[in-house]
Amino acid sequence: MTFDDLKSLVGLTFRHPEGAARTLMALNLPLSARWMALLLAVSVSALLAWTSAQMFPLPEGEAGGVLVLTTQPLAMAGIQMAAIVLAAGLMAGVGRMFGGEGRFEDALLLTVWIEVVLLLVQLVQLLLSLILPGLAGLLGILAIAVFLWLTVQFTKALHDFRSGPKVMLGLFATALAVGFVLSFLAAAFGLLPEVPQ
Repeated sequence: MTFDDLKSLVGLTFRHPEGAARTLMALNLPLSARWMALLLAVSVSALLAWTSAQMFPLPEGEAGGVLVLTTQPLAMAGIQMAAIVLAAGLMAGVGRMFGGEGRFEDALLLTVWIEVVLLLVQLVQLLLSLILPGLAGLLGILAIAVFLWLTVQFTKALHDFRSGPKVMLGLFATALAVGFVLSFLAAAFGLLPEVPQ
């Protein structure tokens, strides 16, 4: 795939995301290439987050939670990789529970491509932070909307679903269920901070 092909695919992703998803799946990339793309995407994302943290450091004591990870690119890349694999598994597995026939391999490719598109947004956001910091913040909110929109459209294409609202509802229900399970596990292993009485 050439650079011009990638540019065309990015444009198609915003104009007609289901078409872009079908184009990606039709490439029939080997599974090893999909894993390599995932590794590359999370590595670049972690480096961009680290660069941003170096350019705009938070005052001492204000960096907490996820923001601390921006100073540890390897840990951040590992967590992002696990999150993308989990998202791909859920995209494929939950969709199949509702009558879809999408494969994990294709779900992995589609979630990696969403990460690549978000990387482009992240890069633009970083550049805007130098010129128009307020606009960069708005772009961060827009990135969340783009993520949700692409996830719904790609899930529809993966499983050949017809209803966007039903897929969105399934996405939110799955996110709530996974959030509950992860918080339960975190509490069971003592990973949640104690609330002072």
